[in-house]
Amino acid sequence: AGIAAWTEHKAGDALEALSKMTQASIWVVRDGKEIKVEVPTIVRGDLVVLGTGDVVPADLRLVESEDIKVSEMALTGEPDDVAKTWKMKPKKE
Repeated sequence: AGIAAWTEHKAGDALEALSKMTQASIWVVRDGKEIKVEVPTIVRGDLVVLGTGDVVPADLRLVESEDIKVSEMALTGEPDDVAKTWKMKPKKE
């Protein structure tokens, strides 16, 4: 019972850490114009413009990037930044 309580406590700490990492607003390209929007108003079809230090506000597919690395420590515990690419992987048949 003690181990379960400790595990649940640590999971709650991780969720709290994730919630503190969010930004209130982000730049997107919508209808061909770059505008700043509140994160909860991001919709499918918005192109999110990320810069150094930005928090990724949603589950995204990279369309274009140059030397982008992401810290996934809060999700996976991996201490090193992970390189990402916009190139699509071939579909498995």
